[in-house]
Amino acid sequence: MHDMSALPKIAPDFFAKPGPLPQLTGPVRFEIDGCAKSEQPDLLRACFTRLDFRHQVDPLEGVPFHVDLSLHVLPGLHMAIGKMHGVHNWRTHEMRSNSPEDFVLAVNLGGRYAVTQGKNDIVLDDGEATLVSCFEPCGYAHHPPGDVIAIRLPRALLGPLVGDIESCNLRRIPRDTPALRLLTAYVRNARDPKAVANADLRRLMVAHVYDLAAIAIGATRDAAAAAETGGLRAARLVAIKQDVVRHLHDPALSVAGVASRHSCTPRVVQRLFEHEGTTFTQHVLAQRLERAFRMLSDPRRTGEKISAVALDCGFSDVSYFNRAFRRSFAAAPSDIRAQARGEQD
Repeated sequence: MHDMSALPKIAPDFFAKPGPLPQLTGPVRFEIDGCAKSEQPDLLRACFTRLDFRHQVDPLEGVPFHVDLSLHVLPGLHMAIGKMHGVHNWRTHEMRSNSPEDFVLAVNLGGRYAVTQGKNDIVLDDGEATLVSCFEPCGYAHHPPGDVIAIRLPRALLGPLVGDIESCNLRRIPRDTPALRLLTAYVRNARDPKAVANADLRRLMVAHVYDLAAIAIGATRDAAAAAETGGLRAARLVAIKQDVVRHLHDPALSVAGVASRHSCTPRVVQRLFEHEGTTFTQHVLAQRLERAFRMLSDPRRTGEKISAVALDCGFSDVSYFNRAFRRSFAAAPSDIRAQARGEQD
């Protein structure tokens, strides 16, 4: 998961200000822990209201109140990703939004998460999800650690992709549902501002999230087939790239090993990278070299041997590392290390 500290942080009273909501083209951080305890529920309520999602907000007795979310406001898609616990959000018929046909796909990433809708209720375990209608009264209560993804999906856009959307309401989506796991990884990656750096990428992200959400909820046959070349393919590639990052240090990192961890064939992995105009091997090499460059450029690590940096990045042959590094950056590893030491002085 990308570090939220790198996101632009909005003032806690941002949503309480009058006037139209400013356009948010990328993720922003909404964090209210530094505010007075008495003000925090009102600030969260104002945030919900300005996003056309009216709720009453009450602290949960005996549970720390904590809100630290990245917010994404895109055409046809609102997403909140992060931590929110010690909060009881509830909505009556009178509080319904102006778009009552919307749904929220709530994904619990950690902590007891109780959701009620009318006379029904569900408690989500870690990794589970459910679809909640914005038309009926509902309530949410989350306990620590409170990691959550909430995706708001208008019925007009989601409905045609799902067979019988009414039967999906408040139905448990198990944590081992492949599309849900792909969706979770894909949305977490959305915290990277580069993922939505321009209008085309934002449109792609919205389309991919709908594809994955529909498959996880219960897509029609046509929607599932379309998703194979859209959201599913994009999410698989994101998940595989994250896997590569986690295993870069391992010289034995291979397409066969990655394919095995993702329950597919090596050819499937290779095709995903071919679609991007590269290969698995080229991608791994580029990632290893970029990591090495960052390490060598870090003034705090100037005492490490260059050979140790190469090994930490998964290179078993230091001579090959030196040649590949020079080809990529038009400079030797020692040059980058010397520059870092100069900046330190």
